[in-house]
Amino acid sequence: MNSLKKITILLLFCCSNFLSGQSIVSESDQIQNNIRSLDSITKHKKLDALKVKARSVLDKYYYKLAEAAVLNSEHKLKEAITSYYDAIKLSEELKNDSLKGVAYGKLGIMYLNRDNLAKALINFNNALKFLPENAKDSNYVILRVKKGLVYSYMVDKDGNKSNLPWLLYAANKQPSKIVEANIYNNAGNYFLEASMPDSAIYYFLKSVKIREAIKNLPSIGQSYNNIGTAYFNKNEYPTALRYFEQGCMWRIKGKSPFQAVVESYVNIGKTYHKLKNNSLAKTYANKAFVLADSIKNGNIKQKAAAVLKDVYTESGDYKNALLYQDIYFHITDSMYGNRKKDEIANLTLEYETDQKLKQDSIKRVQAEVAVKFEQEKQEAISKRTTVIITLLVLFLSVVAFFAYTFFKSNKEKQKQNEIITKQHSQLQVKQTEINDSINYAKNIQNALLPARTVFAAREKEYFIFFAPKDVVSGDFYWAHTVKDNKRDLFIYITADCTGHGVPGAFMSLICISFLNEIIHEEKTLDAAGILNMLRKKLIHTLIGDSQDGLDGLVCVLDNKTKKLNYAGANSRFFIAHKNEKVLTEYKSDKMPVGKGPRQNEPFTNNSIELKEGDIIYTFTDGYPDQFGGPKNKKLKVKNVEQKLNEIGEQQLSVQEEEIKKYFTSWKGDNEQIDDVTFIGIKI
Repeated sequence: MNSLKKITILLLFCCSNFLSGQSIVSESDQIQNNIRSLDSITKHKKLDALKVKARSVLDKYYYKLAEAAVLNSEHKLKEAITSYYDAIKLSEELKNDSLKGVAYGKLGIMYLNRDNLAKALINFNNALKFLPENAKDSNYVILRVKKGLVYSYMVDKDGNKSNLPWLLYAANKQPSKIVEANIYNNAGNYFLEASMPDSAIYYFLKSVKIREAIKNLPSIGQSYNNIGTAYFNKNEYPTALRYFEQGCMWRIKGKSPFQAVVESYVNIGKTYHKLKNNSLAKTYANKAFVLADSIKNGNIKQKAAAVLKDVYTESGDYKNALLYQDIYFHITDSMYGNRKKDEIANLTLEYETDQKLKQDSIKRVQAEVAVKFEQEKQEAISKRTTVIITLLVLFLSVVAFFAYTFFKSNKEKQKQNEIITKQHSQLQVKQTEINDSINYAKNIQNALLPARTVFAAREKEYFIFFAPKDVVSGDFYWAHTVKDNKRDLFIYITADCTGHGVPGAFMSLICISFLNEIIHEEKTLDAAGILNMLRKKLIHTLIGDSQDGLDGLVCVLDNKTKKLNYAGANSRFFIAHKNEKVLTEYKSDKMPVGKGPRQNEPFTNNSIELKEGDIIYTFTDGYPDQFGGPKNKKLKVKNVEQKLNEIGEQQLSVQEEEIKKYFTSWKGDNEQIDDVTFIGIKI
């Protein structure tokens, strides 16, 4: 019976250790895989809990990987490197080459993310030396892909050439479509660097086909941008422009990092420069320069400065050309200095790490001697403690039985509290994610709206009252100047897309993109023609029975003749003629830009002869439809007209403040019901 008890206790102990080991592996992977989504307090709580559980050598190995990931996320590089080397030492104790290869691979990725390419390559080679070659193992293939990425960054064509055939062999054997697409993308980059753009395009297209099939939205934008670069290198600029613009749209849809969107603006700008459209080249390069400066991205800012320098040089504005040339060289010097600092820091880090590892090695030997002494001591007293342990187990069993009986009644209540706490935490995380996404969308939408300098360039008074109901808006305004020897046109649009908030904002981004194509590329300058083309593109894009679209007004103002050509969809506007005491209201076609009973009818062109000093007021229905006032009713167009008549003699800057105050006063404590756009322009 005594033997049976010992065997039973041993089996329970082994089972407990096995389950504990499995739990530690899972928890370690969870920390490493979700490191970006965890806040600092949560990371350290999980890490501390993992440390308590880690008892075996294998447990400690996985704990060290998790510890290194946390330290790396907090930019404690020396400590992170030490933890990775600790994991490598533990894998040697276990005599497990695969575990050693995994640790080297993670260390290599850390160096790659820190731009220490030499160290990254050394560690990737070490990892691949210990891991068995397997074209079906995504983790192994990912390391080969990362190694190819290092070769690309180092412009090592020979290294890439030796690595690429194996990756292409492994591509079709991949269970992961993401990895397969990344392989083709790397192949495209190799051929791009080798000045073989046709081969690059072939592999980029294979990559984007897979990414579109699996709906990997951020990577789709990267692929289109890469294809645009290949066509740009072939001097096929119209095709390059089309792919750059598609890449920009996909990056916006896929919520790519903001610097990726800004990079697209630079590429579009430099392509317009090659197409001799310096006006649009300057617009996109300026936008990229300002946004790159706001996110402190020197590389993109430098590229934008180069485009602006060339544009200003060709237009004869040598003062601005010299300014951006100085900025370009200043950024170059700064980036060179930073690289030198990074190299020195990396050398210092490597030296300090080597010294630390030597010290740790000495401490480890001392610790091993101490452990061996302790083991001998424990063996000497093990017989004496066997009886005590047996009695203790029996005592604990009795205590456990009564504890189980006592706490069973409270178990359900505690479980419910844990569920409620977990749900509350998940709700907070989701709310934060939603708010972050909406704020990101706001930045994108603001970046796509025209700069006010486009309106100011007319050197006439104007105002723009733009007040979204939520953070982002279904309303938008758009403006563009067409100026050459024959024409001096100012085109501006006031529009209200279906819905508001995120759905409305997404519609507005689509419409702005189409307007850029219609006016910039297709050169449609006729007001009704613009609406007809926009409706056609929307119906083609929004498949199914979707009734989404927009109401809006297109104004094409000839600055030379003072003639206004306009067309509208369910819109009305006012003109304050200088010689008349009251406003004149003008209406447009009663149909939307989108699907509807009259979708095959063309929009109507209208013309008005204006005089200097006349004022055009355009607005969306969010302003007159607002509830409020003494009787909590709609404001209505009639009251808007009356207010404009009252303030019509004042400067437009004063009128803007009056219009804002009037709207705010009417709304009172009511919620704003819709997005609001109100624009005034003096002739």
